[in-house]
Amino acid sequence: MTTDKLDEEWDLYDCNLNVVGRAHRRDKLPAGVYHLAVGCIVFDQNGAVLMQQRSPQKLTHPGALELGAGGSALRGEDGPRAAMRELAEEMQLQVAITTADRISREFFSSWLEEWFAVQLPFSLADVHVQQSEVAQVLLLPVNLAIAKLEAAGSDDQVKHLRAAAAKLGQTLE
Repeated sequence: MTTDKLDEEWDLYDCNLNVVGRAHRRDKLPAGVYHLAVGCIVFDQNGAVLMQQRSPQKLTHPGALELGAGGSALRGEDGPRAAMRELAEEMQLQVAITTADRISREFFSSWLEEWFAVQLPFSLADVHVQQSEVAQVLLLPVNLAIAKLEAAGSDDQVKHLRAAAAKLGQTLE
């Protein structure tokens, strides 16, 4: 059984980022419209990156190791608000996220994805995971995180982590 909420309501966008309708997670989206998904890469005060192993009950990529927190924006949310909510829900970490924290925006077949990068003082003891979403969390040096993601074949995650590290001035040794 999945932990994903199939009744979540999403805004739908055209390729110019205009809201053109609504849908639920369970709905098949018409061609040419997109729902918004977000990812938030979190670095601690020492430059280590927060990673999570997804719950085995997730619809997509169950049990996969990935960066920070993320998910679909709910109706009425923009990228920064969705990223803040996802980080608070999945990890109980609070941080203000703005469009200035965005590191990428990409369109896919039925979704558009925005990634954000933030740095804040915290330790693993401060992270309280949402059990239905997250199996475990890790706090790793960037190079070790890249190695783990590469070993898992997660090239997109590596690309986002490299961009986030560069934006925040993290060194890749």
